[in-house]
Amino acid sequence: MLRPLVVAVLVLFSGSIQAETVAVIGTGNVGMALGTEFGGIGHTIIYGSRSPDSEKTQALVAKTENATAALPADAAARADVIILAVPGMATEAVVKGLGDLSGKIIIDATNPLIFTGRPPTVTYGTDRSLGEIVQEAHPDAFVVKAFNTIGWPQMIDPPTPAPVIPIAGENAEAKAQVTEWVNMLGIETVDVGGIYHARGTEFLVVLMLNNRFTGKEKYEMVFVKTE
Repeated sequence: MLRPLVVAVLVLFSGSIQAETVAVIGTGNVGMALGTEFGGIGHTIIYGSRSPDSEKTQALVAKTENATAALPADAAARADVIILAVPGMATEAVVKGLGDLSGKIIIDATNPLIFTGRPPTVTYGTDRSLGEIVQEAHPDAFVVKAFNTIGWPQMIDPPTPAPVIPIAGENAEAKAQVTEWVNMLGIETVDVGGIYHARGTEFLVVLMLNNRFTGKEKYEMVFVKTE
């Protein structure tokens, strides 16, 4: 039996905690997890949905503290922070339809994954990272790649010891602010550098999923804190 593969990283922490109005674009499992958890730490949540008045969306609003729902572009316009929680291959089209996001933090939790066959094989669906695509679409926003390397159950109920997620982005202050929000959810972060490195975190997910879908996982890939 192979021993787990452990990626050792140094976690950084700085900045000040602020409550914001957060637009969560997407109401699937990841959107639900991040919306309810960010609402639980004091943020105002606006779910961005193509059907904001649907029974499903309104049920999500009801289970989230201080939440409403709107069409995606309307939600983004009313928010200070945007969380992208849509299917990866739809991310580029969705983000280009959100209007002007200048000056806002965009937390990109997506992965460009294509699933084929059964059991599925996962391949990388873009020629560069979704983090880079989002930043190019909104050059005056502060894109932070985060949350894309863990599953939604861990976002709601982080295990002990706390999982460590890599974050990538060009703006140090935005990454520090996102780090503090993540820490409040019981999750740790490591700053892996600029938005170019988002492709590394996304490729990591491809590797992790293909290992899982073999039916007999050969290794575990995790980030751990080093002092």
